[in-house]
Amino acid sequence: MTLFQRYLFRQGLWPLLTALLALTGLAVMTQSLSNIELISSERETAFAFVWITLLAMPQIIAMILPVAVFLAVAISMNRLISDSELTVGAAAGMSRGQRMSPFIRIAVFAMLGNLVINLFLQPVAFREMRESVYEIRSDLVADFMRPGEFTDLGGNVTFYTRSLDDNGVMSDVFIQDGRGTESRAYAAGTGLITRTSRGPVMLLQNGQLSQTDEQGELSTLAFERYEFELNAFLDPASAFFFKESDRFLPELLMPTAADIVRARSAAVLYAEGHYRLAAPLYNLVFALFAACAFFAVEHRRTGYARFIILAGAGAMILRLAGFAVQAAASDNMAYNVVQYALPVGGIVIGLIILNRPVRFLRRFRRAHAEASA
Repeated sequence: MTLFQRYLFRQGLWPLLTALLALTGLAVMTQSLSNIELISSERETAFAFVWITLLAMPQIIAMILPVAVFLAVAISMNRLISDSELTVGAAAGMSRGQRMSPFIRIAVFAMLGNLVINLFLQPVAFREMRESVYEIRSDLVADFMRPGEFTDLGGNVTFYTRSLDDNGVMSDVFIQDGRGTESRAYAAGTGLITRTSRGPVMLLQNGQLSQTDEQGELSTLAFERYEFELNAFLDPASAFFFKESDRFLPELLMPTAADIVRARSAAVLYAEGHYRLAAPLYNLVFALFAACAFFAVEHRRTGYARFIILAGAGAMILRLAGFAVQAAASDNMAYNVVQYALPVGGIVIGLIILNRPVRFLRRFRRAHAEASA
């Protein structure tokens, strides 16, 4: 880049960072509402709230990055044209492409950053977030451990522990289990919740099991170690598995049979995979549409607000159509081609408008009218 182009690049970069920061802050505030409900219902700390919110940021940034690119190009170009700096560049012999080059570079860098987020940062962050949310929702110690109190767990099950130390070890544990036709009572010296391949269990040690059968006969059994299943007391929403947004690209485009069963169909995984690859192209679409609002029209002393609004509306309609196509591709894999066709078509439209400005169309219409007369 020339010295003047580097200047234009810096003039577009700072609005991009500012717009990205502002839009991200707004999106994080919206996202945090659901996290506040999760944290407050599970009685977690502020650190868990901040951590889960930060882990959601890669996807938020990827979603709003094209909008930030549009705002950056529109704001910087509007200021540069108002100050006649782009006009000076044209007077110095710079072509339209040379003047646009710094802004296209910004869009390309944003596109590459968006691609890195989609392919690497988002899956890593979402996997960690999924595990953190699972830990919070399946933290049974925080859910129903009330030392010195009898706690009704539901389903005719009552729990009691005399004390609970900092390591999660419970002393003098009592469990009354009235489920089924047989009534059982567990009394143990210590108890500890641990995770197994079957799910969370309460590991009871040095205890006694008293059981009453259907005939009302009582039997007693002493044990040194007993695992009391806790899956029945977990919220079904806390079941741990990776969703489509948590998976890496090879897992989406080359799914296993288990992945397909979990996702309900292979089309859902393919739609997410192709979306990860196609979505970054919208950064270039939004940049070109913003440039069209200035370079594809004649110089206007009254400003370019009307053209910026039209360009922004066109870009947003195209982006919303992309989301609709992604949803359609989840049912029909044939629509995955359209996920690429929409942004590529938007790029082509932007280039055509930039290379055939309105003034050329007006000259053509004027010439056609004179010929007809």
